Amino acid sequence: MMQWTEHGVLQIVDEDISSLYCYHDRDGMGYDDSFLFELQLQNVSLTPGSVSAIQFVLEEESPLREGIIEDVQTAIRSVDTQYNGSIVK
Repeated sequence: MMQWTEHGVLQIVDEDISSLYCYHDRDGMGYDDSFLFELQLQNVSLTPGSVSAIQFVLEEESPLREGIIEDVQTAIRSVDTQYNGSIVK
């Protein structure tokens, strides 16, 4: 489940990514729309200035599909126009 750090970093975990893959593969949703849908399901609200960075907290053997990072950033920017694209490794 997604969670916030005290510094406004939105942590995205394996379970969240699995959900995005499921929506994409099963329903044909883009990763950006899937991410926005998952935010609603988890009751995670974004407001302008709320996201200082995102962090993918994944198992090492869980690679990200190409494009998912960019699509998640696009989805965040559509709600938090102040998000600057920062990613914490």
